Amino acid sequence: MFGIEKLMVAGGGLINWSFAQAGLLDEVSVVMAPVADGSTSAVSIFEKADFLPERKPLAFALKEMERVNGGGLWLRYTPKK
Repeated sequence: MFGIEKLMVAGGGLINWSFAQAGLLDEVSVVMAPVADGSTSAVSIFEKADFLPERKPLAFALKEMERVNGGGLWLRYTPKK
C-alpha cells in the first residue's frame, strides 16, 4: 500500500514477540559480542507480556553467519515454516 519493501522492528522484546507470534517476521538478525555483564534485569530479544495468551515457541533456521570486528558474530535466521 505504501511501497515499503523492508521494515526493521526494533522496539524491544515485547514488540518483537508480538510481531513473531503474528507471523510478521521474515528474518531475525542478532549480533553477538564477546562480553557479558551478568545482570538479572537484562532484556531479552523476545519477551511475552503477561496479559497475552501462551503460544508455542518459534523455531528458526540459520540463514547466514558472519564474523565481525572484535570477535563478534552476526547471525541471521529465518522462521521455520
